[in-house]
Parts: sequence; structure tokens; C-alpha cells
Amino acid sequence: MRSLLKKINHSGLEGLEDPLNYRRVLFINNLSLVSSIVAFAVAILVAFEQLFPQFLVTLSGGLLFLLVIYFNRLKLYLVARTYFLFISAILLVVVSLVAFGQGRFNETENILIGFMAVSYLLYDGGFRYAGFFILYGVLIWLKFVKQQYIGAPYDLNFYLTIQNTTILSTLVFLFAASFRRSLMKAFVRLKSKDDLLFSMIDNVPLYIALLDTDKRYRMVNINYEKSFGKNRDEIIGSHISEVLPENILNVHDPMVEAALRGESPEFLEKTDMPDGTNFYAGGRYVPITSDNGEIIGVTVFVNDVTKLENAKNKLTSANKAKDRLFSIVAHDIRGPLDLFDTLLDYSLEADLSQEEFLEHQKKIKSKLGELRMTVNTLLEWARSQLDGINVRPKSTNINNIFNENVELYRELITQKKINFEVKIPQEINAWVDENHLKISLRNMIHNALKYTPIGGSIQALAGNGGKYVSVTLRDSGVGMDLEKINSILKNELQESASGTNGELGTGLGLSLSLGLLQKNNCKVKIESEVNKGTEICIDIPSK
Repeated sequence: MRSLLKKINHSGLEGLEDPLNYRRVLFINNLSLVSSIVAFAVAILVAFEQLFPQFLVTLSGGLLFLLVIYFNRLKLYLVARTYFLFISAILLVVVSLVAFGQGRFNETENILIGFMAVSYLLYDGGFRYAGFFILYGVLIWLKFVKQQYIGAPYDLNFYLTIQNTTILSTLVFLFAASFRRSLMKAFVRLKSKDDLLFSMIDNVPLYIALLDTDKRYRMVNINYEKSFGKNRDEIIGSHISEVLPENILNVHDPMVEAALRGESPEFLEKTDMPDGTNFYAGGRYVPITSDNGEIIGVTVFVNDVTKLENAKNKLTSANKAKDRLFSIVAHDIRGPLDLFDTLLDYSLEADLSQEEFLEHQKKIKSKLGELRMTVNTLLEWARSQLDGINVRPKSTNINNIFNENVELYRELITQKKINFEVKIPQEINAWVDENHLKISLRNMIHNALKYTPIGGSIQALAGNGGKYVSVTLRDSGVGMDLEKINSILKNELQESASGTNGELGTGLGLSLSLGLLQKNNCKVKIESEVNKGTEICIDIPSK
């Protein structure tokens, strides 16, 4: 019941920024609501007393006063206050005349003095004088009518009554004028403080808002205007459901509820804004309490912590890279070195035949080749992470690059019996750093060979598409899922898995390749399915 009455009292206040008009509307709503309740209560009492004329008048008055609140709800503020005073005056005249007719002279008409003061405060300019003196004229008229009903002459006592009524009205006028001036000064000071407050909070790099217990905005800073595409005047007085998009409202409404229960919830989330932008929002809801401990509102502070989150993510990636590098040094580099040491010790201590010596030499050469590739990849990747790579593009023949890399892995291709086809026209050239393209394609070819089973196939294709040369590397290997593809395209370090023939790697090759291609303004697309092979398409600028 209390919340319903409060909702009725606040009808028409949405969006009212002027504090004077806000108070006027609230005052009229309160007075109209109280008048309606009193009128209905009196109507019930006089009905029991069988005073049916009074019953009809008071019941009608109660209904008529509710129309004032309805006019305010429609934001017809001038109509509402004029209607309120008009109905009040008419009802007092009718009630007074009915009382006179029944021989009861209980000074009911003097209530108009109070409405004279109210009219002076409700209007601006000449309207406040007109309203005051019209009601004064009605009051004096009722005094003359009352004298006629009494049947008394217009003697000295009557004119003394008129004189006293006029003096009282004058005092009320002076009091209302003084009170109005004080009130206006107070509002001016309040507005100055509001301007100062808004100036302060608008220059703070935070989102700041104040909500009342109905979840309506009472104050917001300029960041709300920029982010939600609404003027501050529109936001103030609006319910959070009218301002916040659904995706934000679903997350924050429960936190507002928690703050209204006395909690102080914190949050850190990636937020999508109505204009399509997004940022990491970190903040807190804090309940506001009165002197007696009652919660009267909630403040919210929101900070854009995107830079901090990005720095945190970079630090996490750096830690992963550090761990990965230690793993590579511990396994992929130290392992072959230990093997070299063992083989050399064995060859020095044992009498080896020519055949055994050649066999050991072949193993050392193979491991040395793997070690060289690991070290080269590691160094090139480290340089790319330190932005130490300069791009020197020139016209580069794609066919020659592929053939050089294929020859580099000829032994592995033969060993795994892979059908490797290079279907690239000799005349196709691209505008790219030749060394960068060699390193990138070398790593991609090595990956394709590594994850293609024995007897599989690999194709290299290229075509000129105008602004770009499209290069495609397609294999019949083990493939990968969408999550893995997205991770690769985000240039994240990959955990190296053993190849189809037990081949090892560092997991840095793809990251290095994508980094170099990006520096050369190349576009990379990967399509793959588990157990159905992989296709990597690279668009390289043609000039």
C-alpha cells in the first residue's frame, strides 16, 4: 500500500530537472491525494449521518481531486495546478453555501485563505497575483452572502470582520511572498551546488550514478550520455530498465537489488555497449543510508579497466611464453645435445666399424638438423616478439619459395611416402619480404608434413586475384577443431603434439609464421576438420 501511494505521489515527476517545478508537482500530488482521501472519509461519515447533499459533494470532490494527479501524469502541469485551485474554490463555495442554507455558520469559507497562499506559491509572474486576489474576492463575496443568510445588517461589526479578513489576507500575502523569495534563493544556491557537483563528477573518468529505492536515476555524470545515447535530462527520473540495454540490465538489476538490501556487490565484466563498442567494466554498488540507518538509495561507480585487463592478459601470455621457452630449452634443445654427448662418448670408447660410424654419423646429422631448426625458430620467434623484425618487401617468386622449402624436406617427404605437389605457375610474384615468406611457408610445410600420415598427400596452389596473390597449402592430415583454429588465428602459443611418425616440434612455428605474415599485410584463413585434413589460405599483396 505504501509503495502504491508513493507511486501516485510521484506521478509526472519523471524528467523534471527544475527543482522548483519538481517540488510544486510533488506538493500538488500530495495535497490532491490527501484531499481525496479526506473527502472519501468525510463522505462515509456524512452518509452515516444521512447528510446526503454533503455526501454527494464530498464524494465528487474526492474524485475530482484525483484528476489533478492524472493531469500531472500527462505532464500538463499548468492545467493541473489551475484545475486544483479551481476545484478547491468551487468545493469550498458549495460547501459554504450548503452550510449557510442549513443555518450552520462555522467559518468554512476561511479555508480559502490557505489556498490563497498556495496559489501565490504555485504560479510565476502575474499569475500568482491574479490567483491570490481572485480567491480573496471569492472569500469576501462569501462573507457578504453569509451576512444575507444570517439576516443581519451590514453594520460596523460586519465591516470590522471584512477588515480583519483583509488584514489576515495581507499578512498571508506578505508571508507567502517572503517565503517564496527565500525558497527561490535556496533553489538558486542548490542549483549552484548541483552545477558544481556535476562539474566535478563529469570530469572524473568513471561512470557515476545515484539511484533511489524505486531504481530510478537521481543523478548521473556525462559518461552516461555518451554511452547510452540519451541526454542526462532523459536519464534522470527514468527507471534503470528504461536506460540500460537488456544484456546489461540482466547482470546489474540483481546487484541493485542486493545493494538495496544493504550489500555492496562488486563486478568485473566485459560489457557490450549499445553503440557496438565494448570494454572491461569494473565497479561497485554502495547503499546509501539515512541517519537512522534506513537505506534511501544506491550509488554505483564503474571504471573502464580495459587497459588493466589487457595488461593482465599480456602478462598471462608472457608467463605462458616463458614456461614454454623453458620447456623448449629443457627438452627440445637439451635432449639432442645429451644425445650428441652420448654418441661421441660411445664413438671414442668403442672400436667402430666403418658401417657403425656411418650409422652414428647419420643419426647425429639428423638430430643436428632438428636442433638447428629448433634454434632458428626460437630465435626468429624471440625477435618477432621484441619487434626487432624489419619488413623489406620486394617482388618475390612464389614457385621458387615453395620448391626451395620442399627440397629442404625431401628426405622427410620420401621417408613418409607423401605425395607433395606444387601446382604454382612460374610467373606468379607477390610483394613481400622474401625471407619472411620463406620462414612462414617452411614452418607451415613442416607442420603439414608432421601431421600428415604415411602415404598421405599435400598440395601447394597459387593464383593471382588482383590486389592479392592467393596461396593455398592443403594436406590430408589429422586436422583440428574450431577451438584450435581460433587459438592459432589469435596468434597464441600452441602446445606441440607429436607428429604421425613421432616427429617433435616447439609449438612456436605457427605463431612465428602468423606474426611475420601480419607484418607483411597478409591475410590468413584456416579451414580444417578433425581427421579430414587442413587447408591454409594466405592472401599476399601482389604489389
